[in-house]
Formats: sequence, structure tokens, C-alpha cells
Amino acid sequence: MSVPNQLPPRPKAASIFMAAPIVFLGALGLAAALLWGVTRFGSSTADGTAITIEFSGACIDEAAPMLLARAEQIGMPATISGSTMTATLPNMEDAQAEVPALLIRSGTFTMLDESDKAVFTNTHVDDVAIDLDNAGMPNTLVKLNANARLDLISMDDSTSLTPIVDGVRYEPLMAKDLKEEAVVTLHSGEGRTSLRMKHAADLAIILAHGPLPCSIQLSGVAEDPEAG
Repeated sequence: MSVPNQLPPRPKAASIFMAAPIVFLGALGLAAALLWGVTRFGSSTADGTAITIEFSGACIDEAAPMLLARAEQIGMPATISGSTMTATLPNMEDAQAEVPALLIRSGTFTMLDESDKAVFTNTHVDDVAIDLDNAGMPNTLVKLNANARLDLISMDDSTSLTPIVDGVRYEPLMAKDLKEEAVVTLHSGEGRTSLRMKHAADLAIILAHGPLPCSIQLSGVAEDPEAG
């Protein structure tokens, strides 16, 4: 009697993440915080260094609510006054460099057809989630809205659509595979499981709260001198 082939055991980070439900935006904060935590196999609570982040850009006032929402999605207590955010970082390696850089990512989503025409954009995004594939690897899911679904129905099944986030191209999808559920899968790439989980979480956060209304830059990041 032959023994069926078995999948290799999941990495530790993937096993921990399996305890979380597959969720869309309503509970994304929990999923994202968990991903940030298991990425480093440490605490997912924002009890690290208190910092100030100085932003610059032509649309700071308009962008401020998005910047705050992204910080909150990470699980990071933050306030913003003018162009200055005061926040408590997650207690993990490289947070002082990586978190501010994540906050200012544009979060621009497009899907191009074979002629490089943009057929879907952020205005067609209804929801965002994080999921694991059969091998326990994370992916970011983008659920398109009703208007996009109507457009998909009218497309030829063989139409190839390429998702792009902030200039990065992802694996093309066929229109026929999107017509039923209109969910776009953005694969987390190759490499260590921890890096793939971080990539999936980053994508979910910026797509859930984006795109930023203009280009935002970092003018400075420093430890908060008023923190006790």
C-alpha cells in the first residue's frame, strides 16, 4: 500500500499565522499586526521606541488621515500635528527605518491589459485581505468592486490583466479567472518566509489606505525627546 505524498511542514511563522482567520478589511488590523509579530518571532505590540516623524509634501493635510490609518493598521499608537507624527514603534528590529518608509509608500494600484491600458485602479478596490496558499505562504488579496465586476463580465475570457503596485508588476491574471469572485492575488515573491509575510502585510496596509494624494517624503525621523 503506497503512502500518499505529504507536504513539507510549514515554517514556524506560517504555523503561527494559521491561527488567524482569513479576513478582509474589517479585521485586517489583527492580521497585519500578527504578521508583523511573527515576521520577527517576537512581540507584536507597539511598545518600542517613541519617535517623531517629519513629513514633507504638497498635500500633508489631505494625506494625514491616511498616514494615521496606516500607523493604526500596524498597531502603532500615533498622533499627527501639521507635518509631524509622534508614534510608538513596534518592538522589532529595524522598525525605526522600515515603518516610516512604509507609511509614505504611495499605494497606487493599477491593472493593465495587453495594450498597457489601465482598466482598473484604486477606485475599483473594494477590500483587501491576507491569505495563505496551500504551501503556507502568504499572499495579499485585492477584492474588486461591483463596477469592476461589470467590466470583467464584458471582457473576453482570454484577456490578460497585469496588476501593478507602486510600479512593481505582479503575475498576470486571465479575465476568466476573475469573473466569478473578482479577487486579485498578489503573490509575496520568493525568499524567506518572514520576508514574504512582511511583504504581504506591507501591501495590505498601503492598499487598504491609499493611494496617497501626492508624493510624501520623510524629512526626518528621531527619538521623541518628550517621551518618558
